[in-house]
Amino acid sequence: MSKHLSLQLYPGKGLGWIVLGASLHDILTRLKAQPHLYPSIDVSYSPAQSLVAPSVLNLPANGFRLRFDGPDQRLRLIEILDFGKTQLSYKNIDLVKLPEEQSDCSNSARNQAQHGPAFRHVYNRLMGPTFPGEYIPPRADGDIREGLYVLSYPGIAFTFPLQTSAWAPNADFVSLLSSSAAAPAKSLAIFNGASWQEARHDLFTRPCLNPRSLALSMKGKEYQPDEVDLINICGAGVLDLIRRSSQPFRLVLGQTTPQDLVAELGPPDAIYRKNDHRLSIHKPRHRGQRSSHGSYGASPARSDDFIDADQSSAHTTTDDSEAEDDGGGQGQDQPQSTAKCFYNYFHHGFDVFISYPSNPSPPFPKARSSSHSPSIKPMERLVATKILLHGNVPGSYPFNRYRRSRWMIDPEAIGSTAVLDSETGFTELSHDLRGIWQGNYASAEAEKATQHAIVLDRDWGDSPGSSYEVLEDWDDGEQTRKKGSSGHEGSGSGTTQIFGFPGMLFEVLKNDPYVPDQGHYMIELFQNPSYRTEDIIICSNQGYLRSQGLGDMSASGKSKSAEAPTAKRASEKPDIQRPWTSRDAMLSPTRALRSNTWKQTLLLPYSSFPPRPLLQERAKYRDRCSTELYKRQRTSRNPTHDKPFVLHDGPPFANGPLHIGHALNKILKDITCRFQVSLGKKVHYVPGWDCHGLPIENKVLEVVKAQNPGFDVKLATASQIREAAKKLAEHAVAKQRETFQQWGIMADWENAWKTMDWDYEMRQLSVFSNLVKAGFIHRREKPVYWSPSSETALAEAELHYRENHVSTAAYVAYPMDYQPQIDGKTLSVRALIWTTTPWTLPANRAIAVHKDIEYCVVSTAESGCLVIARSRLEEVAKMVHLGEDYEILMSIMGHELVGQTYQDAVFGAELPIRHVLHAAFVSEATGTGMVHIAPGHGMDDYELCQQHNISGPAPVDSAGRFTASQHHTLAGQEVLAGGTEAVLRLLYAQDYLMSHGKHQHRYPYDWRTHKPVIVRATPQWFADMGPTFQSAAVDALASVKFIPESGRDRLKGFVTSRPEWCISRQRVWGVPIPALYHKTTGEAILTPESVDHIISEIRTRGTNVWWSDPEDDPRWIEPSLVEAYGSGALSRGKDTMDVWFDSGTSWTQMNQGDDTLSLPTADVYLEGTDQHRGWFQSSLLTYVAQGAALDDEKADHRAPFDTLITHGFVLDEKGNKMSKSLGNVVSPDAIITGSFLSNGQETGEALGPDTLRLWVASSDYTSDVKVNKEVVKNMYSVLKKYRITFKFLLGNLQHFSSASSRIDVQNFECQHRIALIQLQETFAHVHNCYGRFEYAKAMSEIDRYVTKDLSAFYFEMIKDALYLDRGVARDNALRTLSIIFQCLQCMLAPVTPLLIEETWDYLPQTLKDSWSHPMYKSSTKTLRLLDQFQDSQMAIDMPILEATDQAIKKVQEIARQQKKMGSSLGCYVMIQTKNHWEEQSSVMACYERHLLDLAAVFVVSQVEIYKKHPPQDRWKAEWIIQEDFVINGDEVVVYLYAPDKDKCSR
Repeated sequence: MSKHLSLQLYPGKGLGWIVLGASLHDILTRLKAQPHLYPSIDVSYSPAQSLVAPSVLNLPANGFRLRFDGPDQRLRLIEILDFGKTQLSYKNIDLVKLPEEQSDCSNSARNQAQHGPAFRHVYNRLMGPTFPGEYIPPRADGDIREGLYVLSYPGIAFTFPLQTSAWAPNADFVSLLSSSAAAPAKSLAIFNGASWQEARHDLFTRPCLNPRSLALSMKGKEYQPDEVDLINICGAGVLDLIRRSSQPFRLVLGQTTPQDLVAELGPPDAIYRKNDHRLSIHKPRHRGQRSSHGSYGASPARSDDFIDADQSSAHTTTDDSEAEDDGGGQGQDQPQSTAKCFYNYFHHGFDVFISYPSNPSPPFPKARSSSHSPSIKPMERLVATKILLHGNVPGSYPFNRYRRSRWMIDPEAIGSTAVLDSETGFTELSHDLRGIWQGNYASAEAEKATQHAIVLDRDWGDSPGSSYEVLEDWDDGEQTRKKGSSGHEGSGSGTTQIFGFPGMLFEVLKNDPYVPDQGHYMIELFQNPSYRTEDIIICSNQGYLRSQGLGDMSASGKSKSAEAPTAKRASEKPDIQRPWTSRDAMLSPTRALRSNTWKQTLLLPYSSFPPRPLLQERAKYRDRCSTELYKRQRTSRNPTHDKPFVLHDGPPFANGPLHIGHALNKILKDITCRFQVSLGKKVHYVPGWDCHGLPIENKVLEVVKAQNPGFDVKLATASQIREAAKKLAEHAVAKQRETFQQWGIMADWENAWKTMDWDYEMRQLSVFSNLVKAGFIHRREKPVYWSPSSETALAEAELHYRENHVSTAAYVAYPMDYQPQIDGKTLSVRALIWTTTPWTLPANRAIAVHKDIEYCVVSTAESGCLVIARSRLEEVAKMVHLGEDYEILMSIMGHELVGQTYQDAVFGAELPIRHVLHAAFVSEATGTGMVHIAPGHGMDDYELCQQHNISGPAPVDSAGRFTASQHHTLAGQEVLAGGTEAVLRLLYAQDYLMSHGKHQHRYPYDWRTHKPVIVRATPQWFADMGPTFQSAAVDALASVKFIPESGRDRLKGFVTSRPEWCISRQRVWGVPIPALYHKTTGEAILTPESVDHIISEIRTRGTNVWWSDPEDDPRWIEPSLVEAYGSGALSRGKDTMDVWFDSGTSWTQMNQGDDTLSLPTADVYLEGTDQHRGWFQSSLLTYVAQGAALDDEKADHRAPFDTLITHGFVLDEKGNKMSKSLGNVVSPDAIITGSFLSNGQETGEALGPDTLRLWVASSDYTSDVKVNKEVVKNMYSVLKKYRITFKFLLGNLQHFSSASSRIDVQNFECQHRIALIQLQETFAHVHNCYGRFEYAKAMSEIDRYVTKDLSAFYFEMIKDALYLDRGVARDNALRTLSIIFQCLQCMLAPVTPLLIEETWDYLPQTLKDSWSHPMYKSSTKTLRLLDQFQDSQMAIDMPILEATDQAIKKVQEIARQQKKMGSSLGCYVMIQTKNHWEEQSSVMACYERHLLDLAAVFVVSQVEIYKKHPPQDRWKAEWIIQEDFVINGDEVVVYLYAPDKDKCSR
């Protein structure tokens, strides 16, 4: 016997595919379509209170029950009553583990499974803690001694039997339910609400959030328009359709066109026309026909002619009836008659009749506003003239067929405050309507003629006949007249009656079997409460019954009360007359098939594999192919490799939502890991997050400021900021983790690390301690990049450069003490410098020249004598405006200027005499050849002044404002704003400023705040990266494989250009640098002993106490320091480590639990190309430094990675980088949901994670990649192509037995041998591409293979064998398809894992039992198995056959253009080799070897080969076309000609 049905619990949402809020019809239709899974179905309801009491759908074979509300028949409650019938799980954890096979289930196992999960299983493993529940004691007069304890969670509740003697109101419910007094769960309920206690009171009456349609709930089908929730009847043929979220749509009978309906409501679910076979569901039965019972019981009895017209099935908006008119219509009436039709909108709950307009109906007599009474002009085209709103009352007929319409009559239209709507009883409704229209009739007889009743019969098997009966002349003559009463109007005991008012017709359900006489009938009718409104028809005529002549129907009809069915009551059991068959679940066909159809003779493929992935199944497949796969490959597999594959994760920053670049990165990693799993390796991939740093801290301060207006964020304590930052980072990590999992990323999510974790910080501090011991860490006051906007130092990796930055450049002349003589005359000269940072001039301490550059003294009329590099004179003359009369007085070499002095009268108070120095970095490329030196604001300047023992200030504070140390007028001004102009004014006043202007150049910016930075000398902590260390780091890269190879030189360049690494930051959210400072002198203390002491304290108490402890807390001071400096003399530092040092030490997480592995290595690092100067570099530097500190010789010559892969950036369609300011950022979720293609609307078709993954895999990541709508559309088209291919394979493999699947290639036909060779070559190529990380090439090859080798070649070849043959040819084709299916799964598994899991799910169980799961299948073994299909002779023949096939297709295309043929089978082929005298022709030998298979290979009806000319009778064909070509030197002619036999009827 088959395995148990498996369903996932979704609290507050549903059970498996069964979604709360879905309609009874949708759920029942799907249940009936799967009789093998749901063999017993029982529907019951309350006949007396059908609009109030819930309807109940029992599934006894599956152990659960569904409850639907009365008014709308929408699912409100799911109850599990027997846990032994269905395998239930929550988040892939079984509630109760059922036996594998039902037949293996012993009585004890069955009894155990019947009980639900134990309390501890629910509380500890499944749902977690919750609030106390509710105890329901047993009845006092009963024998049961157990009560029920209801334990409720949001959306789900469990009942546990509990002995009454054990219950106590104040007892702890956890202990109580864990004791022996409590039994396992007896039942379970799924509902919508926070708890069962809150939800149960209005569970069936509260507004339902989910759509009625399963298609909308699951988003697994194409877009469907917004549902209509309420119809407001305004009178005069005007109705307002109120929708859920869209604007109301006004439907005006007589004016609204079919096109309007489709535009607003979407295509109808079905279209019914006259003589359409689908109208049989509406036609009345002959008197001799018996109706079937209405129960959907375990085995319901139904007559053979019953058709279940499922409105949500395959009905289309096209008219596919075989005969539009059978000749019944005559003359001019025929076009109008055939044009009439019904638009059936099942999900909206109504039908709309389309015809040519008739007379408009009047407004309600007491209408208060004319807005509801538009002037309707007759139209000469098809319009909506009637609308039928379905009442759908249980008990009338199969009430699940239609959705019930909710309607109301507009109070303004009737001039009354009374509420008349679909919930109003007909007695009250008819009374009020009669009062409204009473003054509109000339007499009582006129009123009675309009409002008289018609008795109709409704058999249980009938659909609502109203749609058919109101079609004017569409009735079938005498057949129609067999309905109703035979004696007089209103008599008979039919099941429904019709009552009419102007513009309205009500069909009323009558449950009372007694019908009084005619005189008393009308009075009783309006007073009898047993009548219920079934359907209401709104038409565009004044007197509906009179104008349509429906009164005649009641005069000639006959009652069938003896055959009228009774409503099924909840207490009744269903009739069981015959077993359920698949025919009961079949949908009605859209086209009637002839009895002699050939379809029955074909072995056509069939699979329930959906054309689009079902949204409700996505989570199941995603969990299987990611979380479960990772766990299984780590624990359950026997790896073929001893060493696991380690991919170390470069941590994304935990700040905000993920973008498309994250998707590119994470999916590339995932594809890499999945391929390694297919190689049989254990994969170690633990994700991480970078959680410290400035962006999070700034974001926290912004939140605090927004929440507390007027609060100075600078007053926030470090502890407050750190606590808020941690919460922010944890929230971001949770969101990002969820998103990564949505993408199907396979990883060890349970052990994911964060740089703010205690264990991580301890490992990081341990590395720092080792570097201190090795002497790598020191403190120095030197220039660093400083961000005024962030008020912290920055490393090179934290900068980005703007090429179009504009600065103020200035030419400044300093008087020199150097006074050369010319012709006995002493000259006063000035040194002319040029700078783009005039704000640094107050910190000037020297001027640099190059000793080998030739300088000159230039005499000018206005500026005196200036010293300028001779080569720069012409350019400088233009900028400084020296005029045309300047004169070169003398030349002088740079070495003669070195040592000279100059003066600064503007900012020279501290150092009036300054020197000219030689500097190698001075060039003649720009400026004047003389460089202003400010050691406090320049890296090169600092190094030059250090060589000459010149110190220099940096008179700028942390916010980028001048201090008062240089000039009182500058204090407080921002150097990058008004400070520059202030400096220039001071220089101009002393005649130092020669010229100034705007200059565009490349300038560094803070990569976080996107604002310019400055260079500022501050005391900072540095890691020494001198030449010796750099050499060791470069040597470590020698054995690393770079992809692309250009990354090697890029990383080397960053390493060798970095002599020092500034590792200190002036923030509080980070790992503290464990340094102490003397309170008086400011001396920094960082010794191995002090560091180890501080780390031991942090290990015990955490990093937060570094900031929260009192400043003089002695616990942080190592005892020897207390002795040396005294108690209370030292304080803790406030600097934190650079975030690149944080993430750069993440290689400490790769030890896989083995703490003895001090320097673990990863197989792969994979990040964006910007990480060469970021994470790649910091990881390499800290790793090599750790090796040197530990004196590990091996570590000195290796990197933390064996392979380094870098990918480019993501660009938009114009080639621009993604940027929020440009508005071109693409969200990965927008691609998954489909909103990216529908301009942000969530109504777009869901594309799924595999589309996103396919885009990544198909992109050449070694360079920048583009994403736009066209690219995404193409990827989705490719994915759909793969789904179609798998559907074809699955459809043909449904009856394939793998037990007889041994492959004997030598006995295979030619086409199968070709297919296997193509498969082997493709698989080998794809396997090699995956191994070389060339995923785009792999996807290109797979796409080529599916499109060309399979779809266009092999599948076309074998269709005859698959569909027609029942012997060896079909078996060989199926064996080949089975191999193709498995290999295609293997090739696509790394890229589209959800698709592969889905295809495996739809595979027959017999094949699952004998095949390996594609996610665990060894691609290496598969490759070796495919090698057996190599065929040297066939490899030689294949090019010949392919060339011949191309020639034949070329001729076929010519024949098609000439209208001579259609299908490729509609022709014969002759092949002639011209050089037939050569006996050893390789081409002819090939044809002869495969002669019997050539027709199948070329997909034609017949192939003949000739060494000589073809017979003469062949030239008598109706048409013949030839094509000459050359193969292997042989001249070959292909003749295509008309067949001489009839086409096969199939």
